[in-house]
Amino acid sequence: MRFVFTLISFWLTFVLSLAGWWLYFGMSILSKAPELLAQDDLVRHQKMLFQEGCVLMVFLLGGGLGLFYFAYRMHKEKIVKEKFFASFTHDLKTALFRLQLQIEKIGQDVGEEKVSPVLVQTRKIHLDLENGLDSTIGNKKELYIEKIDMNNFLSELHAQWPEFHIKLQGKPAHVLADKKALHSVFKNLLHNSFFHGEAGQIFISINEEKKNIKIEYSDNGNPFKGDVDNLGVVPQQSIEGSGFGLYIIRYWVEKMNGLIQFNHSDSGGLGVQIYLPGGLEL
Repeated sequence: MRFVFTLISFWLTFVLSLAGWWLYFGMSILSKAPELLAQDDLVRHQKMLFQEGCVLMVFLLGGGLGLFYFAYRMHKEKIVKEKFFASFTHDLKTALFRLQLQIEKIGQDVGEEKVSPVLVQTRKIHLDLENGLDSTIGNKKELYIEKIDMNNFLSELHAQWPEFHIKLQGKPAHVLADKKALHSVFKNLLHNSFFHGEAGQIFISINEEKKNIKIEYSDNGNPFKGDVDNLGVVPQQSIEGSGFGLYIIRYWVEKMNGLIQFNHSDSGGLGVQIYLPGGLEL
């Protein structure tokens, strides 16, 4: 929004300066050519030019102030909508979490396999709400960069996705990242593997490369038939879905000073390579 206000200020300054220079130049020309006009005509032309110049500058100033007003009004409306959406999403996520706890309690009585589909859909809605919230206020969110042990992190994540068998390769390592943002990255990757790839196994390889940690992610799911070059650049409709989750993945990785690449894995599914600052545990 600061850029918009700066642009309006620049435009207003430019047009007012231009109009002022036009008025000054016109008055100077008339004052230096009295022999071309009679005295009465000269005075009349000077008054007309002065009045027209003043009216022009007043309208330009009014237009600039109007632009400031409407830009500020749009900014305030955007803030109100963001607060409403954040509050609504938070309340809905809380309700979903409580519902998930109740379903898990019921599953202990009737069997977890009977309530598992409901839990999966609840988790999907929860992730969709998080992605929507990230896309709304992600630019204003300050990251808390910390040292994260990837083995512990993936173990915690596996407990939230018991449907997968995760195979981890490589040496123990840590990355410098925001934990919530990293959670969002991997939850969206697992969500993509489960719902679009219908995978059951996840393969994660962690290695050090040029003072960064290289994380290779793939699954044994269905072959990915789309074009990997534009994945995550912008949300777009495709044969696999909207691509919004992949957009969130790329957004968080790049915001944490990382790099992400999509490719086709050996099994034909979607493969992901993520580079984040960090190092191996010695």
